[in-house]
Amino acid sequence: MNMLNPKNRKKTMKTFRLFSMAALALVMAACSSEENTLETQSPAKPGLIPFSATVAPLSGATTRTVYTPGTDGESKPIINVAWKEGDQIFIARSSPLGTAGRVTVGKPNDDGSAPLSGNISGDDGNDIDAYYPASAYDDWGIFTDKYKAQDGTLSGIQDNLDYRKGTGKISVIGGKATLATALQMESQIAIWKLTLQNTSGANLNATKVTIKDGSNIIAATKDISATSEVHMAVPFTTSPTTFNNLTIEATVGSDTYAFSKTGLNLTAGKYYQSTVKMARTLAGATTSDYGKVVCAAGHLHDAKTAVPTGCTAVGILGKVTTTGHGLILALKDATSQNWNTINGWESVTTFAGTTLKVLPDAAARGSLTSYTTLGSTGVSNWAVAQKGDYEAIFTSLGSEKGDSDGTTYDDKVNGYITTGVGGTALSGDAWSATESTSNNAWYFGSVCWGSESKTQSYNVRPVLGF
Repeated sequence: MNMLNPKNRKKTMKTFRLFSMAALALVMAACSSEENTLETQSPAKPGLIPFSATVAPLSGATTRTVYTPGTDGESKPIINVAWKEGDQIFIARSSPLGTAGRVTVGKPNDDGSAPLSGNISGDDGNDIDAYYPASAYDDWGIFTDKYKAQDGTLSGIQDNLDYRKGTGKISVIGGKATLATALQMESQIAIWKLTLQNTSGANLNATKVTIKDGSNIIAATKDISATSEVHMAVPFTTSPTTFNNLTIEATVGSDTYAFSKTGLNLTAGKYYQSTVKMARTLAGATTSDYGKVVCAAGHLHDAKTAVPTGCTAVGILGKVTTTGHGLILALKDATSQNWNTINGWESVTTFAGTTLKVLPDAAARGSLTSYTTLGSTGVSNWAVAQKGDYEAIFTSLGSEKGDSDGTTYDDKVNGYITTGVGGTALSGDAWSATESTSNNAWYFGSVCWGSESKTQSYNVRPVLGF
């Protein structure tokens, strides 16, 4: 996620949509107030002026706090994290734009407030933005890599990722700068506790977790010890924010699991917890996955079962090669064609070790949705496969029909297509992309393979190559 820098921080930022199983409210404890004096400041460097101010006290929703789930939909702080002496806050001018400096937190007062001191650039009346921790920033904005190498723990978020922002106005009196009121630092992250499970409800022990909006990585762990529960800090530039294309990916052993959903939201300063049921992805498909349902997000769902809410069933996995490529059989027919027309379509040879004839447009695809990717896996779009490809698919799905010319489809094959996902059963005759003679080509039916004139119109049951 790209954060705003002083050159453009007033521009509208891209928003994100995130899944909330339980948005939990903050409960803060008020403390007594007592003043503490500032320590002596070092002389200002040329072009800078001495700065002193106060960062807000512990009470209220403006202090550093890390959250833990409560009960009955409430959230309670796991600990009120008082400002520590030596903490640094990055100050940037928002009007006019520019770097102001870094200031240091002094010894906290009993009420949780703390003095700030340092040297900054700026004139009386300049608006400023303040960011914590200063170590997360250069002179132009946040280092987003911090959110792409998390350790998956709540303590790690508290110690390294407690991103906060405040605003104020510089007041310069007698060559010294201050702020009119105590600096209030509002949380710019949400904390999301994820419990990772497979579609059957068994826990998944992941060694890496990544949260994406489309292809944009929002937050990720580094390599971590295998665990089914991770805490993720998700940073914000505006709150609440929304996700349009959320994906959570988890590395489990040598497999990748994923969860996708749209229409999700998150609010900064809140703690969320979700049990996420994840499916293996097409990128890791093997021959043991034959018959599984492939959805538009690129997930593999158990054979002959409906895909979860939010997923769109695309087809049935029927072929996987040793190189990890394969073919997915469509759930319904495309538009009937003669073989000469099919043979004139574009040929692709980069999928599944075969030559596919790609349906060129919506007219040829009929009611089939066009695809170029399933999740992060590139696909060929719908195509007519070779005779041997259809034989391999029908064999993978357990067909017992066929003759000396090869395997064809039967009720076992149609069971995968129609059960759970509600596809349309194969019926009648359908072309392959394979020529049998100069005048004829191969087609398959419910009992056997046949050879027919290329001018004959037959059904088309296409595949996606991946």
